Amino acid sequence: MKKKYHLYSSMPMLGNHKTFAEINLGALKYNYKKMRDEIKRSSADTEMICVLKADAYGHGAKNCCRALLEEGCRFFAVSSIEEAIDLREVCEDMGNDAEILILGYTFPYQAALLAKYNIITSLVDRAFALELADEAKRAGVKVRCHLKIDTGMNRIGFLARGEDEIESTARDIAELTALRSLDICGMFTHFAKADEALEEELPHEPTRAQAERFFALDKALLNMGIDVKFRHLCNSSAAMIFPEYHLDACRLGISLYGAHPSRYADKYALKPVMKLCTVISHIHDLPAGQTVSYGGVFASDTDRKIATIPIGYADGFVRAYSGVSLSVVTSTTSFKAPVCGRICMDQCMIDVTDTDAAVGDRVVIFGNSPEDLAALAAAADTIEYECLCLVTSRVPRIAVE
Repeated sequence: MKKKYHLYSSMPMLGNHKTFAEINLGALKYNYKKMRDEIKRSSADTEMICVLKADAYGHGAKNCCRALLEEGCRFFAVSSIEEAIDLREVCEDMGNDAEILILGYTFPYQAALLAKYNIITSLVDRAFALELADEAKRAGVKVRCHLKIDTGMNRIGFLARGEDEIESTARDIAELTALRSLDICGMFTHFAKADEALEEELPHEPTRAQAERFFALDKALLNMGIDVKFRHLCNSSAAMIFPEYHLDACRLGISLYGAHPSRYADKYALKPVMKLCTVISHIHDLPAGQTVSYGGVFASDTDRKIATIPIGYADGFVRAYSGVSLSVVTSTTSFKAPVCGRICMDQCMIDVTDTDAAVGDRVVIFGNSPEDLAALAAAADTIEYECLCLVTSRVPRIAVE
């Protein structure tokens, strides 16, 4: 029999940690309320769907779920049935029957599990829906579903990228609504370029075109007597700039965690929820002309003072971050220190020349301000979503209010 396990799940949690991620649940609640209030100012009946997939973007889904339930959230979204069951147990522990939607694919044979835990799954195409309906019928259950519509993302979903596809998909959905083992209670799409729309110089046409295709399908269904009733289009970035698309719900993902939906946006002055920290573990003098770390890519023509910190790419502090500056907090002051040389698996070095840095001083990788994470993303030529998700399970998460 094969043993299944998650990495680092059995590691002990000791009193102190060299490297850790502080999760500020107070900031999470603040961001949720800020986004909710801003959205409801223009769309009073719009519901918030809090996206907790990928362990809440690396923040710890269970703790985040509890905090958001306390603030009144009643709808969550995840990427898999395993994540959904995990959250359902949290909701039950708190006596709450919040909705949970799986945004991605689920095996049809898991129909009974979906019904048992009252989880909504996404219907990704006609063939999948028919297979799921057969499995549900065989199990004697009814599965709640949202229709995922592909209006231009070209990832998953019923195709609706033009008039012919919209007509064909409307007929397929009409067929599916007649199946007694499926309860189609919602419909949504995902914008491919809404984050780019947050930069003023970029056009909004691709996002508007996707929305119009969605509305055209909805109209075709209404003309056939089918009212899906619960519709959602907006992710974090779209919610900020397209109030006309708020509809019945907005999906709040990256904005919940105080990070930017794109490199261009900080519309609501949200607070970082994760602060990734480590400590100085060693300090030594580097004579002029000597190199630092693998490959010897860093050298100085003057004597330097070098500090080693116990974080590396096995913790999610990847080699692409080499050269960024980190915040060092000493007994008397704080300052920025650049990473010098290549980042190793478990350690890297920073330049603390002409400072009072000492072993044990705290080093903040990101989380003092939103700009910290933005700088890492820029250095690695990626997005802030990835920087958060890269923080590995080896790094303890410490929840604070």
